Amino acid sequence: MMAIERLMSRDVVTATAGETVAAVVERMSGASVGAVVVLEEDRVAGVFSERDLLKRVVAAGKDPGATEVGSVATSEVVTVEPTTSLRDCAETLKRHKVRHLPVVAGRRLVGIVSARDFFTTLARELEGFIERSRYEEQLRENVDPYDHLGGSYGR
Repeated sequence: MMAIERLMSRDVVTATAGETVAAVVERMSGASVGAVVVLEEDRVAGVFSERDLLKRVVAAGKDPGATEVGSVATSEVVTVEPTTSLRDCAETLKRHKVRHLPVVAGRRLVGIVSARDFFTTLARELEGFIERSRYEEQLRENVDPYDHLGGSYGR
């Protein structure tokens, strides 16, 4: 069974609760990420995402240069452990309706999984499984899967 640590990103963009939204959004943009993990004393205190920016800052008419990210970040953070199975991760994403899952070992942040990365990896693994299954089926039928020209290799 594949664990989430195999596909999580270890390069997590983080922020502190006291940073301004403007500074954090600039860092998000530079790193091309849709969310940052907000830390307080090395513990996960929140997640600030593009959706939080839209709903809690822009739509609320707040000044990004004067608003602390900790005050508009999602504070009820759902996390997973590195050993969490892909199935459990999928269930967590679905059940909690989140797009970003910080990965923690104990209380320490070790990575992050986005729904996009999760489903991209899942699709790639599924395609690989299908290709391997087709290859094995052809071998069972005594068909050379690499013989695209119809040669017989001595048959």
